[in-house]
Amino acid sequence: MKTKFIGTLILLLVLGVQGVFAQKKTISGTVSDDSGPLPGVSIFKKGSTQGTETDFDGNYTIKANSGDILVFSFIGMKTIEKAVGSSTKINVIMANDNVLDEVVVTAFGQNRQERSLAYSAPKVKSSDLTAAQNDNAISALSGKVAGLKINSPSGNLGGSQRILIRGTNSVTGENQPLFIIDGIPMDNSNFNTNDTQRGSGGVDFGSTINDIDPSNIESLTVLKGPAAALYGSRASNGVILITTKKGKNSKKLGININSTITLSDVAILPKLQREYGGGGIVSTSNGGKNGFATETINGTEYMLVDYATDESWGPKYDPNLSVLHWDAFDQKSFPNDYLKTRPWVAPENDVDSFFQTGIATNNVVSLTTATDKGNFLFSVGHQKQTGIIPNTKISKHFAKLSLTQRLASNLTATSSLNYVETKGQRPVIGYTDNSVTQKLFQWGHRQLDYKRLKNYKNLDGTQRTWNRKAWNEAEPNYSDNLYWTIYENTPEDKRTRVYGAGSLTYNVSDNLTLKGSIYADTYNFRNSERTAIGSQSQSSYLERTYDFKEYNYEFTAAYNKELSDKFKFSTLLGGNIRDNRLSSRAISTTGGLGIPNIYNINNGRGPLARTSNESVKKVNSIFGSLNLSFDNQIFIDLTARNDWSSTLPEDNNSYFYPSASLAWVFNNLLFEDSSWFNYGKLRAGWAQVGNDTAPYRVINTFLIRDPFNSVGRVSAANRLLNPNLKNETTTTWEVGTELSFWNRRLNVDFTYYNNETTDQIIPLDLSYSSGYGSQLINAGKMTNKGIEVQLGIKPVTNNNFSWDVDLNFAKNENELVELKEGLNSIILSKAPFNAEIAAIVGEQYGTIMGTNFIYDNNGNKVINNSGKYAATRDLVPLGSVNPDFTAGLKNTFKYKNFDLGILLETSQGGKYYSTTHQWGMFSGMLYETAANNIRETGVTLPGVTGTVTFANDGGYT
Repeated sequence: MKTKFIGTLILLLVLGVQGVFAQKKTISGTVSDDSGPLPGVSIFKKGSTQGTETDFDGNYTIKANSGDILVFSFIGMKTIEKAVGSSTKINVIMANDNVLDEVVVTAFGQNRQERSLAYSAPKVKSSDLTAAQNDNAISALSGKVAGLKINSPSGNLGGSQRILIRGTNSVTGENQPLFIIDGIPMDNSNFNTNDTQRGSGGVDFGSTINDIDPSNIESLTVLKGPAAALYGSRASNGVILITTKKGKNSKKLGININSTITLSDVAILPKLQREYGGGGIVSTSNGGKNGFATETINGTEYMLVDYATDESWGPKYDPNLSVLHWDAFDQKSFPNDYLKTRPWVAPENDVDSFFQTGIATNNVVSLTTATDKGNFLFSVGHQKQTGIIPNTKISKHFAKLSLTQRLASNLTATSSLNYVETKGQRPVIGYTDNSVTQKLFQWGHRQLDYKRLKNYKNLDGTQRTWNRKAWNEAEPNYSDNLYWTIYENTPEDKRTRVYGAGSLTYNVSDNLTLKGSIYADTYNFRNSERTAIGSQSQSSYLERTYDFKEYNYEFTAAYNKELSDKFKFSTLLGGNIRDNRLSSRAISTTGGLGIPNIYNINNGRGPLARTSNESVKKVNSIFGSLNLSFDNQIFIDLTARNDWSSTLPEDNNSYFYPSASLAWVFNNLLFEDSSWFNYGKLRAGWAQVGNDTAPYRVINTFLIRDPFNSVGRVSAANRLLNPNLKNETTTTWEVGTELSFWNRRLNVDFTYYNNETTDQIIPLDLSYSSGYGSQLINAGKMTNKGIEVQLGIKPVTNNNFSWDVDLNFAKNENELVELKEGLNSIILSKAPFNAEIAAIVGEQYGTIMGTNFIYDNNGNKVINNSGKYAATRDLVPLGSVNPDFTAGLKNTFKYKNFDLGILLETSQGGKYYSTTHQWGMFSGMLYETAANNIRETGVTLPGVTGTVTFANDGGYT
């Protein structure tokens, strides 16, 4: 199938090559208004795809023939049409208009005037995404769109993002939006394990949507609520539409070279104490001296640091004390350091010296041209990035070929083919042996000098670690040298992605257009993880592969008609067949590795461990939309879609969802002659969207197990499947307004929305006497209510200088209203020592559960008889991970051909659980463990003393 698809694209590309380079004359000129030149004015040849924009000085060039009509459009200005005559110079002066006619790409690539939209659909231009040269396009969206929250939990090189539009809708399902690139539905999975996602350790391989080349994006539109309904079940959490760059006109073949370099450094690190060293205090009665253990070596008594312990509760620093440090015992490999004492002081090269400056380079070369027959673009690029952690890096190679070609007067072929190869060496994160975070901040010794730690190998290749079992036993007791970890236990990954589209568009008449399309998204992901012989953990090697394929076959018919001067309508009917397939395999060694430095699955001492999974999902859909316009003031949008999903039982696999929206542009009627009020629109929308489930949750099947005595084995799964499962349903409505004042110097967009998701697909615990642990059922309701505000201000604008201010604000209130009767909560994730993240009835999704301090009636912490704070016996809600509100503020200053942008983003409120803080406090690493030098004498806690009595139900008095 993949070969046929690529062959079809190549055929379309070959058909389109002829005619692209037709000759034309070049038209140039300047576009201005009453205040001077206008940058960013859209200019296109009527009836074709050929277009350009004016530069900062209002200048433009475009190729056209005599008799062609050039259309000049700019938001807030009256659209002007100019015929091309014998002159090659056309200057245009544009006048203010109370009508906003900015074009926005909506569902299924429909170009709509912004004034006609009855829903919120914010648009972000390419220049806004690439101004700060973010390493990926999605992170570059952060802080630019109200209601769009992007979290990057790991903060790592090439890390994954969690993207939410208007909060969380599903308790256990997917909550991230659907991505559409030039009509292609794009997968945005990550292959992080459950342990990685809950902070227990692993590699963050990043979101697959990061394969997009940011410099290739032309514009991006965020569809929320009713705006996304036409895309079906995958759009229940919204849609992010991405339009990539196409060929643009040039005198001949246009060549564009874009090179950028970005530097990154650590901004904030956990604050560590620098008062006490590692180990523990050895008393005099136990043979200690100044808090150190002593040992006579070669007839000399030395004070030794307790390096076998990986905590920092040792003696206070004293430069007058000389001790043997961890690197004073390797006589063969480092004779100059053998039995050499050094002062007991804080390190000269502390944790911050471990990190390096990350460098990212991006180089893209594009070839492009366009005529009235079509357009052509070919681009190649290379992105290379080194991380702030040594020996971490990512390398990407991009290639894109796209072509639009008019094959006949009423037949157009469009095709695109994209190739992306990503290779990575990423750091291990979370609470695990190979995690740098664990070794730097959670456990360790505070006197370690990181420059000395770089000598992590002996001459024979064995590890030198500070965490020696004893002064004469060099093996690691608990922790490897972190330089051994990052250079010897290096995970690697590679993802190869091919995606593209091919379509034929037939204009039956001026009003009716038929279009058939094939969309494909495929990739192969491979990664390997290793633990070297000589590490604290048992040596091992693992290989894992994922193969993903999705094909969409789509047909649409679009019809538009102007029934009178005031009444217009357009309609779209279509069908889609989606075929989605995923296979995964993993194989690893057991029993350790046999030969050092040979990382092959055949180098294991024990039998190989294998896992394999296959899944297939198919969805058939029909859809339609109707758009009505009256007097260019009242706009009505109606949509409907029906999906049939293979993942649901036959009786429940069909689900229908409609939407309806209404907009009224009222300024011409109420403020036609106003000098201060330019534009006003009221809008309202309602939609209902279904959401299906993952494959193989309906019919009970058996799991294949390892053979026993060469006899095959199968076993029942732990979860009882549900043959009556049905889709989740999200019902949403929103109201909003758009206002512009003082010649567009002040623009306001306000939205209030209300989402309700019912029939949640949740796990219900079963009695083990049933033979199963749980079953998926439909129950529960979750709501999201909130406001979104976009504010645009132009404080200064003149011929040479402009200042633009863009502010966005969003506040979402989430609540799990109900679950099944008798079920009050569902545990989403667990952390060590009784901390949980849960969905609890009456609380926000993502409530952190744990023990809390006990307070008296006046809010004072209660101190028990042992002099410590009293704590609750049971787990109680401690707060939600959701923010109280989010906001972004962007200032853009332009002077002639120079511009400066400053973006501030904030997410206020919300709680988090820190494993680093937990263990850093426990091990004596963090600053708070030595605050005010209170280790020797203790501290009197602020609070009130009291006795706490617990009841059987966990309550207390």
